[in-house]
Amino acid sequence: MKKIIKRISVITSFVLLSAILLVLVFGKAGFSFAGYIEDGDDYSDVISLGVADKNPRIVDIAMLGAHDAFSSRITKDSPVDPGEAEDSIIRNKTVAFFADGLFARLSKSQRGDATEMLENGVRYLDVRLSYIEGTWYTKHALVSDELSYYLGDVIAFLDDHPGEFIVFDIQHVYLGEATFDDLFTYLDTFEVDGKSLLDFVHFDPTTIALGDLRYDDVTDGGTKSGVVLLAKTEHSPTLQKHYERGEGDTEGSDIVSIRSLWHNTSDSKKMLNGIREEYENISGSDTYDDIFRVNQAQKTGVISGADLLDTIVGWSLLDMASYFNSRLVRQTDFADWFSAMPILMVDYAISNRGHFNYLANFAILAYNQAQV
Repeated sequence: MKKIIKRISVITSFVLLSAILLVLVFGKAGFSFAGYIEDGDDYSDVISLGVADKNPRIVDIAMLGAHDAFSSRITKDSPVDPGEAEDSIIRNKTVAFFADGLFARLSKSQRGDATEMLENGVRYLDVRLSYIEGTWYTKHALVSDELSYYLGDVIAFLDDHPGEFIVFDIQHVYLGEATFDDLFTYLDTFEVDGKSLLDFVHFDPTTIALGDLRYDDVTDGGTKSGVVLLAKTEHSPTLQKHYERGEGDTEGSDIVSIRSLWHNTSDSKKMLNGIREEYENISGSDTYDDIFRVNQAQKTGVISGADLLDTIVGWSLLDMASYFNSRLVRQTDFADWFSAMPILMVDYAISNRGHFNYLANFAILAYNQAQV
């Protein structure tokens, strides 16, 4: 009898120790299993090739978007973004001690620098910024890197690719002691080879409504590269290079420049159902015709509720995107979605598992070429 009790005690201890080790590994590990497969293709001219000899409205042009575009430098050692809510679990030091790896895995949405993303066809950039001790940083819950690290690549790419344009959507900003005037002054003065980001804004957003803005306006007839800026601030005598972003993704708020519905799930079936419902919603209304319409096709990592298991199995945003993106482009109605939501926004936008990046860019190019 004593031997049986001892054996049960040993087994119980082993199981308990194994469970503790699994929890620690899951919480502390900061790496991703998602690999990068280089396919050798270059989509640096994907927009200009798609709209050649045409002059479509900007809001009707299909493009690939990167969710939390400038989060690729996040690690488990990254500091918490000062813009995070005071009651955010990510601020809990005790939880963070056991789950710093998990926090990093669920914050880092992209791999690669801005050059890699742009060369892989990304044209919509979901930008999140914080002003910290006199410097602008990019972030997604955790701080990624100085904005200059990414911005330099963006400017260099634009300078080398006339006929292309990007949508630079400043979606979230923690200003700290700064103002939007300070931010736009930085965007106007940070230069690469004598050019700043605002030098690529060739039109006046205060006089051309977003729904009337066309490709030739943004690219000077296709001879230059261009930028369309969105920001959550009104126009003023010193702020005239952007469109007011508004809150088009929030029910009940005034729609200004964008519709971007967040599905907030890590479950693939829920995601696909949500995308199809949004497609039907937008297709059946003219409410959103004159603004940007985004297909938010990225999963959300959750650490409670019904989707917890999907997050645990999914491991990280990059891993979840690696598998889901390859499934996404193989949906029979995938190409149809561009008619309602021309911007396809995903995590891990340069992933080519299942030839995602190739198939997404191919569909985008075909859609734009087919438009009158």
